Amino acid sequence: MLDNEKREQIALQKFSLIAPVLNGQVDNQSEYFIEITSKAIDMPYYGMRKYSPKTLAGWLNDYRRSGIEALKPGFRSDRGKSRKIDEALLEKIREKRMQKPRINSSMLYEALVKDGVILPEKVSMATFYRFLAANPDLTAAKNPDEEQEVKRFAHQYINELWQTDLMYGPYLKIGKTKKQTYLIAFIDDASRYIPYSMWSFSQDFSTLRVILKEAVARKGVPSMIYTDNGKIFRSSQLQMVCAGMGCSLLHAKPFQASSKGKIERYFHTVRMRFLSQIDPNEIKDVDELNLLYWQWLEADYHQKVHSELKISPLDFFMSQSERIRLFPNPAMLDEYFLLKVNRKVNHDATLSLDTILYETDLCFANSRMEVRYDPEWLLNPNTPILLYHEGKKVGEARQVNFHDNAHAKRKGPGRPVNNRLVNLKESSQESIAIVSKSSNHISFTSISKADSQEKPSRDLSERGDC
Repeated sequence: MLDNEKREQIALQKFSLIAPVLNGQVDNQSEYFIEITSKAIDMPYYGMRKYSPKTLAGWLNDYRRSGIEALKPGFRSDRGKSRKIDEALLEKIREKRMQKPRINSSMLYEALVKDGVILPEKVSMATFYRFLAANPDLTAAKNPDEEQEVKRFAHQYINELWQTDLMYGPYLKIGKTKKQTYLIAFIDDASRYIPYSMWSFSQDFSTLRVILKEAVARKGVPSMIYTDNGKIFRSSQLQMVCAGMGCSLLHAKPFQASSKGKIERYFHTVRMRFLSQIDPNEIKDVDELNLLYWQWLEADYHQKVHSELKISPLDFFMSQSERIRLFPNPAMLDEYFLLKVNRKVNHDATLSLDTILYETDLCFANSRMEVRYDPEWLLNPNTPILLYHEGKKVGEARQVNFHDNAHAKRKGPGRPVNNRLVNLKESSQESIAIVSKSSNHISFTSISKADSQEKPSRDLSERGDC
């Protein structure tokens, strides 16, 4: 199909052929036309073609009468009409659409094929789609209840609403492999200021948690956080963190990216003004990428006057600095951002966390606990993790030191010893098998009674301070 660009190219080629006549560079018009039509002419879109002198004379007359527009090829007489779908078929399509006004185009095509109205070898699905595009009245009807008015919005004050999202970044060469980078950012809706953002090699909740915690510590607690329905933004731990800070977590409706226009526009700015100026092949690691990014963020983005605000994001944010609500207790902020997982304590008072074995008090054995921790604690063997039960802290667990445990003295009753040992101290007789005076047989009844008297209660509610 000829588009406007190809039609213009054809008109310019025709004009180049008749231009010598128009400019008076030809003494004999007929001889000139006979000479240039003696060979094939390369015409855009059509290729090499033979033309007659009479055709060129017609082009000359058309140009003198109507100018360059007259040299453009005309449109088809049946333009806008399908050559494979006639009026009879059109009426059948319209009838089927009236019967099923809500089905989409592909389902409508399948229904017509099933009824034998359309033969796929004569009318392809692509032809059917083009026909529907040219006839908007045949497209699927929309549910008025589903249509919602979309309006641009902006909050008046800082920290009323933060928007957040994730952007895929460049690949960095680490050793012999290339790793994908991701940018998670928070943007203040009113000022377009970035409280905090960071590049990383992961797109999980642990990374989001670090960035949100740093943003809150630097620029205060927002009233609301607005994001999409990504997995990391739908996590229950993020909801608990926001609820603990007194912040509402809001999610956009699916397939409505325009509702998060500010963070999407910021990502576009990052691509155009930051990523376009760096060479990922020269960056050694993600730390170097973050250093370059933060320098650009402070020197360029935060200082540049915003086209809508007529002021820079930094100046706007600082003009309302009295509205920043910093967290009153940093230690409590750390507690809100601890990761939480459920674990069962084994019979030997050990539990596993990220393939690391921890041990706690024996009184917690065979109990289910909520473990709270910071991922950095796992790197330090001397830092304990916290154990909670029913929302209350009940103890701690430390990484197992197998070498120290091998030499540690055990507490509690030992194993029953063989009755052949005769010279034992009197104090240890309560923990071994009782030997009958009349015979050399072991009394297992006496053993079970002795164990039942010494065995402590296993119920968590009766353990007290362990």
